[in-house]
Amino acid sequence: MGNVWRDARSINDLGQNMAGWLEGRIPSWPGYLSEEFGAEETDGARHLVPTLIAANRAGFVTTCSQPGEIGGGYRQRAWVEGVVHDRSPLLGRLLSLQGQGLTVVRGWPKRQIVLTEDAGRPYTTIGGWRMRRNDIHATWRGVGGQALRELKEHGAKLHIIDTEWGRDDRLWPALLGAVR
Repeated sequence: MGNVWRDARSINDLGQNMAGWLEGRIPSWPGYLSEEFGAEETDGARHLVPTLIAANRAGFVTTCSQPGEIGGGYRQRAWVEGVVHDRSPLLGRLLSLQGQGLTVVRGWPKRQIVLTEDAGRPYTTIGGWRMRRNDIHATWRGVGGQALRELKEHGAKLHIIDTEWGRDDRLWPALLGAVR
């Protein structure tokens, strides 16, 4: 089968490969810290996988996600992060999710957004600090040069966040509608 990541030529190729990883056909992806499918995709977040596969197949290459949850002093917002080609019609459809009870941030947020709290304290956050200049190289280490170039020149990073703590029935249907 060769190295599907090194052979990738485009953002779309990366999305197809990421879908293959989510389906369990590809053992890992370059930015993932483990050689195997993540525990978060096999336990409480398993219901997200079909939507994430559809998003990746459509060209929204997802790199992080979490369901909305509340329990025992812990709460989190449903959230997904990914990259889409800046000339793809999908970008407009994803940006249009803003205002449907969702916040859509293009690029890296200038202010910190809390995604998860534990005992009332921020646990998982995005934004509020400068993104490393070589973030694309670190996240996509080992992908083909053509795909890496397309990511740098045309990759639009998006964060789609549910505005309500614990809600898990708004983001995923909206995302699925946008990618179909």
